[in-house]
Amino acid sequence: MVEWRRHQREALDAIAASPDDRHWVVLPPGAGKTMVGVGAAARLERPVVVFAPNIAIVGQWRAAWVGATGEAATSERDLPTGFTALTYQSLAVFDPESDDASAKARLHPNGAALVERLHAAGPITLVLDECHHLMEVWGDLLDEVIADLPDAVVIALTATPPELLTATQAERVGRLFGSITYQAGIPALVAEGDLAPFAELAWFSMPSAREEEWLAARAVRASELVAELTRVDAVDLPLLTWVALSSWRDLTPEVADAVVRLALAGHLDLPDGAHVAERHRRDVALADWLLVADGWLRSLADGGPTDRAFGRRVAALLPGVGHRMTRYGIRPGQPLVDRVLSRSASKAAAAAEIVAASVTDDPDARLLVLTDHATATTLPADLDGVLEPQSGSARWVLETLVADERVRRVRPIAVTGSSIGADAAVLRQLLPDEPIEATEGVVVLEGGAAPRWLRAATDALNRGWTRCLVGTRGLLGEGWDATSVTGVVDLTTATTSTAIVQTRGRSLRTDPRRPGKVAVNWTVTCVAPGRPQGDADYRRLVRKHDGWFAVDEEGDVVDGVAHLDSRLSPDRPPSELGELNARALARASGAEAIRAAWDAVDPLREHPVATLRVRGDRAPAPIIARPEPPSRTTRLRPLALPAAVMAVAGLAGCLGLLGSLPVLALLLILATLGGVELRSAAARNRQAVLLEPSISDYARAVAEALQEAGFSPVGAEAVVVEVAADGGTRVRLEPRSGATLEEEVTGLFTTALSEVLGQIEQPRYLIDRPAWDGVAPRWRDALGPPRPDRRVWHQVPALFGSSRKLADGFAEAWRRHVGPGRSVYVGTPEGAGLLRALRWSSPFGDSAGLTLVERRHW
Repeated sequence: MVEWRRHQREALDAIAASPDDRHWVVLPPGAGKTMVGVGAAARLERPVVVFAPNIAIVGQWRAAWVGATGEAATSERDLPTGFTALTYQSLAVFDPESDDASAKARLHPNGAALVERLHAAGPITLVLDECHHLMEVWGDLLDEVIADLPDAVVIALTATPPELLTATQAERVGRLFGSITYQAGIPALVAEGDLAPFAELAWFSMPSAREEEWLAARAVRASELVAELTRVDAVDLPLLTWVALSSWRDLTPEVADAVVRLALAGHLDLPDGAHVAERHRRDVALADWLLVADGWLRSLADGGPTDRAFGRRVAALLPGVGHRMTRYGIRPGQPLVDRVLSRSASKAAAAAEIVAASVTDDPDARLLVLTDHATATTLPADLDGVLEPQSGSARWVLETLVADERVRRVRPIAVTGSSIGADAAVLRQLLPDEPIEATEGVVVLEGGAAPRWLRAATDALNRGWTRCLVGTRGLLGEGWDATSVTGVVDLTTATTSTAIVQTRGRSLRTDPRRPGKVAVNWTVTCVAPGRPQGDADYRRLVRKHDGWFAVDEEGDVVDGVAHLDSRLSPDRPPSELGELNARALARASGAEAIRAAWDAVDPLREHPVATLRVRGDRAPAPIIARPEPPSRTTRLRPLALPAAVMAVAGLAGCLGLLGSLPVLALLLILATLGGVELRSAAARNRQAVLLEPSISDYARAVAEALQEAGFSPVGAEAVVVEVAADGGTRVRLEPRSGATLEEEVTGLFTTALSEVLGQIEQPRYLIDRPAWDGVAPRWRDALGPPRPDRRVWHQVPALFGSSRKLADGFAEAWRRHVGPGRSVYVGTPEGAGLLRALRWSSPFGDSAGLTLVERRHW
């Protein structure tokens, strides 16, 4: 009898309870999708046909069905048994002579015969494993086939979360399967114990000397191009003038971003309506110049002879930086810089460093090094002598590992779809029946025995005989399982969500032989600081980790490059590469800290929440314990002694004793004490108002305004403010009841709070608060709260600035939590003047160095 895990049981119950015949189930690798499919199909008691992406996964389905039900299972196309598992390719066999628009009509007779058998089998259960493959070549075909099987129950299984699908992919999956029947995320399964706790780390390398020399020459050509683009004497309307005269609203988002970066660098005035974000705060890149120059260069073609001649001169410079001029504008040519960085010799050396450190720190470590190709593709002529011919291939990585004495002792082996390679002595021991003549060096065997070689290498890895396996993403990235793998070293260029989920899934499976397993995955990235397009590989790293959740060094589970290192930004590459690598190695050896962080995750949480990180030298305090407001008696106490002086003087005058020494002495004592009390009261009152609003105060105002406007079910009571390990502040909404909020609600909160704390840009409303300077107390301060020395203005969040009613509601919450404030519409003369004076300024002063980062937190 199968012992179901909680998520498997919930998925089966959700399928059984659904009235639909289309079921879309999302479970990560290692969560037991195959068993969920087997269990659901067995309950339906119909003929079952499974389609899977490759032969290895098909074999897993057959074994799972036989093991769970005891019934026969085949992969025969004539469907001879009640359970058949086939590859998608076995159906998508097309007739090369057909040009019919219908994918089904273009089927080869063998494929058409299989479709007929699906119909003849009667009402069937159709299981589509790893259904993200529907987006590939056979997606159109299955779309038609499913439409022609109205009585079939379709169970679609995938590891790719729907939020990572493109719009086109989401539309197709939604049309075929409707809404999600059941979904569980990787963080929930790790917290439950169904997947191994893990960390994601990055290793940064720099180009080799030969590669750097080539990149430097490329940089010279880029500088020459920019110098030509910015000439003011070459054409009637120079580039920067043309940009300044362009309509901001007509710019595409990419061009608008480039214009803002140019403006922040001092090349242009910042356009009205521009919004400055963190992605704009980086150095201007060649790509920015090309984006803004594209339309201008095309306009030169319609100008006079001088303009056209200059346009041709600039176009002739473009190939030198990897672009070309077409009738449609500037287009990229061969991505040579990206090719150099992605296949840099430094990456294989980085892989050797990672493997050596891992096997030294952990005697049970098993590393899987993934590349794109078994053998490298031919290099462009421009890169002859720059890259090694086999750079980037599995063979190239294997040779680098074997050459490293620290790694050679753990017997690295490389496997591909048609070969196996290792040091000669290692290969002879692994495959004693194979004729191996060489006595030393790397030996590669090729031939039809590759499946058997793969099984032998996998068994050697699980036994620990080898502790490092090198292979291609296509072979080992999906459908291949080895529960002993403790880390993946990713050298691939793949950035699709499917590729990331599948490659990382190789290390996340729990290992019965090692209950305390902790996985550490690495992404190797080559960065060329200061070189045009030198961040190409880093941008790939950002895309890989966008939407992927892992634990960061503070113990939080967050998505994006922040979980690699909190110093990393998605908008600009790092500079201190050696320090980052050292920090990553230190984290890799902290298995207990990684496990403890995952233990703190709530396994019942179904989705992430948005958080705001606030850092700065003069950022507001996280929380301030404010004194109770003084009572009326306390406020009047400073006047008691002056009043006593006046009373004594009046009484003495009435009695004719005002000139006596005792009375004068008493009056002097009372006056002195009264002055001391007045000065003390003035100091207390001014000190009390010098406590500026805290981050918690601003957050509570935003949360309460959201609740009162109907945007959030919770208010100020749900604000959580924490001090992070790096000294920054972390803010989020979290109900005290333990219930979870929709990510959309928490996103509204963090965005609105970020706008309140951030630079004043282009709001519709402004709101002020009183502020006091640290000057010496004045006498009048003793009589009550001092008058403000100045007013500080903040922008009202865009959500509340959409109407006067919402702005007034925000102002009410502001006054309750932040202090007295007045909202002003920027469409009035007063508001317009304020905005002109305050735009791009920080409420906390430009020297505050405030950094606001919105993150997704599990």
